[in-house]
Amino acid sequence: MNAFVHILQKVTVTQNIIFPYRELIKVAGNKDELYKNLWNDYYTLESSIDKEYNVYWIYQYINGIYYEICNREEMEYNLQDKLVNNYSIKHKYKKIKEIMDNIFIDYKTKNKFMNNISTTQRAYRGFSKLSQIYKHKTSKLQITTNVMYDDIIPNHRDTIELYHEGSRYLFTKYDLTRIINTSLVNSPYYFAEPLIIRNPYNNVPFSKSILYTIYFRMMENPLKFPILFHNFVWLDFDLHLFRSENECLIREQYFRDYIYNTTEGTIINEMRNMIKMYYPTKIIIPRDFPAKDLIRILRPYYYLHLVSQYHIYGLEKTRMATDYLNDKLYELYVYNPKFGRINYTKKTPNMSRVKKFNMDSPQFTMNEAYKYHLHKKVFSDDEDDDDEDDDDDSVS
Repeated sequence: MNAFVHILQKVTVTQNIIFPYRELIKVAGNKDELYKNLWNDYYTLESSIDKEYNVYWIYQYINGIYYEICNREEMEYNLQDKLVNNYSIKHKYKKIKEIMDNIFIDYKTKNKFMNNISTTQRAYRGFSKLSQIYKHKTSKLQITTNVMYDDIIPNHRDTIELYHEGSRYLFTKYDLTRIINTSLVNSPYYFAEPLIIRNPYNNVPFSKSILYTIYFRMMENPLKFPILFHNFVWLDFDLHLFRSENECLIREQYFRDYIYNTTEGTIINEMRNMIKMYYPTKIIIPRDFPAKDLIRILRPYYYLHLVSQYHIYGLEKTRMATDYLNDKLYELYVYNPKFGRINYTKKTPNMSRVKKFNMDSPQFTMNEAYKYHLHKKVFSDDEDDDDEDDDDDSVS
């Protein structure tokens, strides 16, 4: 903002260049005293040659954007630990509109004022772009490897270079997708609590401009585009609105990540609890059952269990997942009632016994579990007979 005001005075060709922030420090933040100095010490020198009041309205504008800030705005900046003078961007355009809407200013003066503002803004944006280019070229490349410590090829189509907090970082699209999803899918105790997307190397939040850069670079390869990030962008990065509008998708994605990223010991205990809930006496799995094999077999069942127990209450998908889980567990039991049991076989020539676990189970994949909405509930023969009898009675 200080640079903008400096350029504005150069464009307007004032005799003196005012630095409002420095003047505010001189009077120890006393806005009333500064207001007097602005007109008594500075505009007095300009008034003799300012026949068309061009400088007058520029001074009014400077006074407005720096010192006529309402208490609510000032409180908001203080809560964010920001200086009001440096972060009143909205105030800057608000004061332009107030001057242009003033019915007591003639059209010629307004036109000259707007030309000065436009010229200043164009020069300011040009210097800002030049500064950004210089910083980018002279900054140090901090990160050149991915999360697996493999070198990232700078000009590869899956590589995204970001300039953040004075340094450059190389990311792969895969790593950025994981970083973004981890933040947006955050759900402690299965409740959606999305987090601000941060740079993992300095723990500083990414700005909107950087998130837009990531978004448009990822759009180049939309085959595996993260849908939650797409929704987050279209909601203008509003976390509260994003949570309320996408709570169902967040929880669904959380379940899909949870079954693969949870520690082995935790997921084994939860799978055992699931079996005890549905088949406490019929399916018994010993403690020394191979963990990796148990997770591989029961992962689709456990996913359905998460959806049926912890998804948003009242949704149709919780009922469909519950029905599908009951049918698949019943199918597992019918297919192999001795699933999980230990069998001992004799081994020649010393006749020693070999322990072997019964792992025979029907084929059930994660892709099938994800399509639980296509499942048709299985009815027993008695229920079918009853339905036929009802149909006969109704026809007769």
